Amino acid sequence: MKKLLITIITINVLLWLGLNNIANADHKQQEHNFKGISFSAPGSNDYQKLETELVENKLTTYVDKQLENNDKTGLISYIVFEDGKIKVNKNNWTNDVKENKGLFQSNSMGKSLISYVTGHAVCKYGIDLNKQLNDWVVINNTLYVDNNLMQVLNMTSGDEDYIGEKKFRNDGFFKDNKTKQINRRTVAESMLWFKGTKKKEENSPYNYSAMSTHVAINYVIHKVGYDNYEKLLKEIFTDHVGVKDDVHFVKVSWSKQDVDKGVSRYSFYAKSEDYLRIANTIIKDFNSDTCIGDYLRTIYDNRVTKNSRFKRDYNKGSHQATYEYGGQFHMTFKGMKDSIIFAMDGAGGQQIVMNMETGQVIVVNTDDQHYNWKKIVYNVMKKGI
Repeated sequence: MKKLLITIITINVLLWLGLNNIANADHKQQEHNFKGISFSAPGSNDYQKLETELVENKLTTYVDKQLENNDKTGLISYIVFEDGKIKVNKNNWTNDVKENKGLFQSNSMGKSLISYVTGHAVCKYGIDLNKQLNDWVVINNTLYVDNNLMQVLNMTSGDEDYIGEKKFRNDGFFKDNKTKQINRRTVAESMLWFKGTKKKEENSPYNYSAMSTHVAINYVIHKVGYDNYEKLLKEIFTDHVGVKDDVHFVKVSWSKQDVDKGVSRYSFYAKSEDYLRIANTIIKDFNSDTCIGDYLRTIYDNRVTKNSRFKRDYNKGSHQATYEYGGQFHMTFKGMKDSIIFAMDGAGGQQIVMNMETGQVIVVNTDDQHYNWKKIVYNVMKKGI
């Protein structure tokens, strides 16, 4: 009897530990911890002014509760911009955000910002979106050299047998092997795993892959040159957008000698209102008679069908709620197919959605994705505040 009792207690303890670990994994919080290894653009004294006309209603009351309970919801900052004004601007900063001086990590929202930088590089340096990437030695003898810039931006690189969400569970592990994490390596190091690969077909299916993003931006840096690239970031974010504070793209090496090996990641750091300034500028650019406007309209016109492993879902985020993808932006929302909406989506619930026709922007910064996305993002996109 005593042995039986001990066995039962042991089983219960093991079950409790297992369930507790599962719960903790489900609620794993990310830390907004900027370490300073980056390509950066400084804030501007002549920063973009944002007019404010705050409202209080059922939505804002609900958001207050989500922020108040952010240890459970993960919601830290929430902004809605409509009719040319900030209508909602609420936050409840966690300790890591305070220590990080208000900088929020983009996670995969940064993929979209990589595309925006690429567009400016295309305009200034005449990079051809439809030319094969066969003039960068780093990707020689790999499938990526068989692609043009538009294809890698659209996640149609043909790399689905090796990396990405089409066949594997994560966009950053080579064949889902967690010891082969591309986000911590130069492109040159990652390409060792791709040597001898070939793209099977010209029109490859959509496959959400961080490797495609890394190839795109580091190819751009190769074409532009290190010094010109840092100047370009200043021209984009400081001069053109008018960010108030410094913004940063993470890189994996300090060494200037490593630059042509591909050191830039898509992970981006900015303050919440600077994310809004960037989004607001992208909308204005899309509707402008400029080269960057042409680029943004081009990636929209050349968007591809996702056909991903995710079922279209109202409740999970822009990644899962959209049918199409164009130039590193999620597009064509379920229930809003006729609206031109560009969305950025990042792990942990980071969201920026931009209605290119109405000018509406929603910016959500989090450390976990347990807030009500449908209520505070999707419904607001569809109906306004």
